[in-house]
Amino acid sequence: MPCGRARADPGYHHDLSRVLKVFFHDACFDGTTSAALFSAFYRDAIAPGTRVLPIGMVHTDGDPFAGIALDADDHACVDFRFCADPRMTWWFDHHPTAFQPPALRDVFLARHLSTWVFDPTAPSCAGLIARTLTAAYGWTPPPHLADAVVWADKIDAAKFASAEDAVALVLPAQRLAAWLAHGRTPVDTARYVEWLSRSSLAEVAARPDVAVQLAAVETERAQELDVVRRIGVWHGDVIVFDRLGDVGARSPGFLGYLEFPRCAYAISATRTATTIKLSVGLNPWSAVPRRHDIGELCARYGGGGHAVVGGVTLRADELTRAQETLAAIVRELAET
Repeated sequence: MPCGRARADPGYHHDLSRVLKVFFHDACFDGTTSAALFSAFYRDAIAPGTRVLPIGMVHTDGDPFAGIALDADDHACVDFRFCADPRMTWWFDHHPTAFQPPALRDVFLARHLSTWVFDPTAPSCAGLIARTLTAAYGWTPPPHLADAVVWADKIDAAKFASAEDAVALVLPAQRLAAWLAHGRTPVDTARYVEWLSRSSLAEVAARPDVAVQLAAVETERAQELDVVRRIGVWHGDVIVFDRLGDVGARSPGFLGYLEFPRCAYAISATRTATTIKLSVGLNPWSAVPRRHDIGELCARYGGGGHAVVGGVTLRADELTRAQETLAAIVRELAET
């Protein structure tokens, strides 16, 4: 863990030409909160005036950083896989599957920078970053980001009393989390990170351009519930939502547990014009003991995650592979 107290380098003072690229887990409340949090810290404590470029990342089979330009003055990666490139000065993650291939863990241990922080027991990456920056640098997140961190802990660790609570669209954090999961564009998420680094969740949700999209998410919720109810297929105590034939359809997320509360696991398969995503989760409200480490299971197919939730992302032209992978994961999870 880093030690000491950060201070702005006089050479960077309000240098508007300086650029920081922040890579983060895209379309994810924790990932975007982590990026916003680190952006605010960097501008406050490291180099005031820095221009921050948030870049959403998607897990892929192989090196997700292949072809990604590390050409800024500084680089950070939050809530995403380990990048061994020496230009990646900052890295924070809490996914047990952060090191892919596993040999990257040896690189991390051998060349461990004080600004590389890994804790697979942390409920959220945003919480990990906030605690690290406060303890090591004496930087305290402003109230609006402290509130977002609390929500990141709750959402990423599914610390809700019930499925009904998890899918509620009452508070700004709940509504924005649903909005992020609805396939935001890279431009959407980059703007959101910038807004959140400076404004509260309520203020971001009230922005006219965001408010319109949030209203659309709420309108579509009733339709989504009906679809989820119809397409769920049981395999033992595993419920499967195969939407590979409907390009652009979304993963049910917590809606699957709301409609099928008896399931132990839920798996969804979705497809866009560029990617195919298999999402796997343990029902947080099931009394059935966990039988598998989902992150480890997904890692075997090129994905990753945590013990209770994970996913696999493939290219859009890998439909056959996706179907075979889906079938294999279903078979393994359904075995008692």
